[in-house]
Amino acid sequence: MRRVSSGRILKSSLLVLLVFGFTAFAQGETEGVREFNARVKSYLELQKRVSSNVPPLATTETDPAKIAMRTKALANGIQQARASAKPGDIFTNQAAREFRPIIRGELQGKQGAPSRDTVKTGNPTEEEGTTGKIVLTVNTPYPDTAPRSSVPASLLLNLPSLPKGLEYRFLGRHLILLDSMSNLILDYLLDVVPKA
Repeated sequence: MRRVSSGRILKSSLLVLLVFGFTAFAQGETEGVREFNARVKSYLELQKRVSSNVPPLATTETDPAKIAMRTKALANGIQQARASAKPGDIFTNQAAREFRPIIRGELQGKQGAPSRDTVKTGNPTEEEGTTGKIVLTVNTPYPDTAPRSSVPASLLLNLPSLPKGLEYRFLGRHLILLDSMSNLILDYLLDVVPKA
């Protein structure tokens, strides 16, 4: 009878765990999350195409005027490429149905009070002395002078992760998807934060 080394057993066990974990993860991705991820990927491809037509910045650039000029040029290109953008283009109906209970579950009731407080931090509708009213419209710039809300880490762990440059933020009780490279509001979900 041949002996199997413990190293070989360990490697086989790890392989089985990795395959099982990957399969479980792939099966756990819902239809709404798949749609959302596909729309995000499509947007990033558009952003990359537009970005290739905008003069690049040196990675060491620190001049705010040059950075603002590039951000504005990128935003203008994306706005033109997404001229017909509307709410629901990225947060599809199915994604919205899946995101809402996750967000509300994290923020509602007594246990959600600390997370609701986090959402109010930097939220332009909550902070005193912030710029005027921000119009919530897809494909429009987020005001440079407006604060950006915090998003509870526990909520970020339950929402699909975003690629670098895209951010979840709150504007009042609404969740927005923000492109920090172009400073554009890409899409939003209305009234996702419970009142109490």
